[in-house]
Amino acid sequence: MKIICISDTHNHYHELDGKLPDGDILIHAGDLVRHGTVDEIQQFVDWYSQLPHRYKIFVGGNHDGALEHSREQIKIPANLIYLENELVEIEGLRIWGSPVSPPYRSFGFMWEEPRRYATYQKIPPDCDIIINHSPPFGILDQVEEGQHVGCQILAKRLRELKPKLVICGHIHEGYGQLELDGTTYVNASIMTRRYQATNLPICIEI
Repeated sequence: MKIICISDTHNHYHELDGKLPDGDILIHAGDLVRHGTVDEIQQFVDWYSQLPHRYKIFVGGNHDGALEHSREQIKIPANLIYLENELVEIEGLRIWGSPVSPPYRSFGFMWEEPRRYATYQKIPPDCDIIINHSPPFGILDQVEEGQHVGCQILAKRLRELKPKLVICGHIHEGYGQLELDGTTYVNASIMTRRYQATNLPICIEI
């Protein structure tokens, strides 16, 4: 299966028109929009649903607040898969997705440690792919100032689960991919630290 990974479009998703490779599954790891309003997210969803990929999955992010507090007002077409701390199985691949990040200011889906711990403990042990908006601590999570700002609870859980693929975003400077202990990690943010949509989608075969 060819998986196309993107994240952190922040309303600049039209800049991907003509740049998205063909693939079996398109995955967006959150921060669809900038301000998180219902209208913004609906516009993204309408765009995303028109893309030609056979399966299209997305999670929210800290900039997508309406998915947390006004989800019922957003119309998600049947050809999209929205994951909010839940699992989907696609042609034998078990994929779990979450919008959650550690707290920082007042944004959406930024949960304190006990709630994140309880959420990640519910990830099934036989997942092939895990999508989480925040990266795990120490992996593709280093900001320009030098600190690692990913989630330590998620990092510990991923070491236990050992999925084939982990897809995140959130930390724009962390864009890229690496292999660690049999898992491929991808930070698929298309945005740079200065909100320029110049990073390309990342393609993974699994």
